[in-house]
Amino acid sequence: MLYKTNKGGKQLSINSALLFEFNDDDSAALACETLRELGYETVLHEGSRMHVHLEGSDLTSALEIAQSHGGQLVEQAQIDADAVTGSAYSLDAIAIPAHLVNEDWASASAYADTEFSEELHNRDDDADFNEEFLPDPGTYGHFSGDVRI
Repeated sequence: MLYKTNKGGKQLSINSALLFEFNDDDSAALACETLRELGYETVLHEGSRMHVHLEGSDLTSALEIAQSHGGQLVEQAQIDADAVTGSAYSLDAIAIPAHLVNEDWASASAYADTEFSEELHNRDDDADFNEEFLPDPGTYGHFSGDVRI
């Protein structure tokens, strides 16, 4: 299975199986077992190599897990490093959570011609917050604030 991503006008085809090479057989076996526990389909090969099928799985996690066990991605063809990074981390489609978007804020130009234009603000600039953040002048008879060793 192949999936395609468009990066900088180039069409990049990535096979749904990634091949990793490890320093030793034990590292490859440990990475293979970790990925299998997380639901990835993996196959061990001779010579401390392992490939991971990515169909319906997370590419980023597979890369990070294999690399954390000392695995190196085996490149059989020249692939632009920016294209691999972009497809792994979805740099072209950065999601902005809905709770960060505030469409309720009115721009000043939207209400410039209304009779209440001078009174409409997105925040209360006239509120009296002068003493809200002053430290309490009172003393507490409970615990000392000193740190002693």
